[in-house]
Amino acid sequence: MKKIIYLIFLIQTGYILGQTETLVTVNGKKVTVNPNALTTANNGLTATNGNLQLGGELLKSSVLTTTPTSTLAITGLQTGVETNNILTVDTNGILETTVKENLTSDNLGNHTAYKNLEMSNKDIQNTQTAFINNNLDILDKITSNTKYFSINKDNGMFNIWNSGTSSNALSIDQTNNRTAFSSTIGFPYADGIKIMFTNNKDATRIDHSSGWIVGTISGQKTLANSGQFNWSNYSNSGAQKEIMLLTSTGIGLGTTAPTTAMHVKATADPILLEGLTASATATNLKLVVGDDGIVKKSMFPKTYKTPTIAPGNSYSVTLQGNLPITAFLVQTSNLCGRTAMNSFRSYNNTLSFLGGQARNVSFQSSVLNEDGSSLKLEANGVIGCEDGGDGSQFNFIITKIGAVITITNNGNINKEYSIVQTGL
Repeated sequence: MKKIIYLIFLIQTGYILGQTETLVTVNGKKVTVNPNALTTANNGLTATNGNLQLGGELLKSSVLTTTPTSTLAITGLQTGVETNNILTVDTNGILETTVKENLTSDNLGNHTAYKNLEMSNKDIQNTQTAFINNNLDILDKITSNTKYFSINKDNGMFNIWNSGTSSNALSIDQTNNRTAFSSTIGFPYADGIKIMFTNNKDATRIDHSSGWIVGTISGQKTLANSGQFNWSNYSNSGAQKEIMLLTSTGIGLGTTAPTTAMHVKATADPILLEGLTASATATNLKLVVGDDGIVKKSMFPKTYKTPTIAPGNSYSVTLQGNLPITAFLVQTSNLCGRTAMNSFRSYNNTLSFLGGQARNVSFQSSVLNEDGSSLKLEANGVIGCEDGGDGSQFNFIITKIGAVITITNNGNINKEYSIVQTGL
């Protein structure tokens, strides 16, 4: 047994002595070296001072296999910057790098955000449908203004919330599409349609054209006079009472069936006009009311003028209104500025002289026929005038037959006459 042990020892010593050599340096120092020591490495490895280290150029494709129990970990990595590339693995397990902008397959829909998503100066584009469960708050571009508008839907109501007033500026009911505004709706002061309820300018609209215009049309285009408008209020009992109706015939106040352009109906005092001013214009017309209640303008006073009538000649005028009972004046003058005037009233053709004066002399009347339709008027003794008129210059005869009045000049010079029909 001792022989065997000795033999093994000799073999090991010879093996060791065979791997090392003793060298003497220039300084006379002995150094033992192993000529078989590791001096080279490749394919990602480096031999340094007899040590094998990671690092170096790969000379061929290399595979490092891991298992669930034999994993690969790298610790001590430093924190990178946002511009760094990202390490990726292809379908063959080969490591690669790419810039983060090339990662287009990230599905944000599979993520749950636990922090705010900052999108300053960026857009969200090509969104098919966006679902908002709470509010969409819209901030002011001026950051110092902290007030905002918010869009939300609450219990069937779509709202636009104004944080400045702590109220909904607009609300739309999902059941009937009714829109409610909490404040005045303002429009720019410029010509053009502001609100139009259909896409046709013939329809109800509010527009501006050198002033505000409310245009309303009702009914069917194919059916004439088919539309109407009405204004109503409520009585003390809560019943609706129509106060005005507008149809194709006219406006009805107090009536649902107007028969004229304006039809006013009341049990008493249907019309009250305040603030009327007195008129001193002779050509202004009076308003009269017929027995049917319709207001009309009076044709009186109505003036008819004759041309110049020579002495002994006659001229006739036709009254526009041949009333059974009427009143009128006959007036003339001379070049001396003197006026003669007579007043008459008639019943059918019968004339009644009410009185008259020619300068300084009163007229005298005499009936010329049995029915009293012709009267002679004389103002003898009138002071003469430089136009040649003597004391009879204003004398005349008046005759009425129906609506025709005839004036005969019984004076000594030419005369023009005015007949003023004053009505009753």
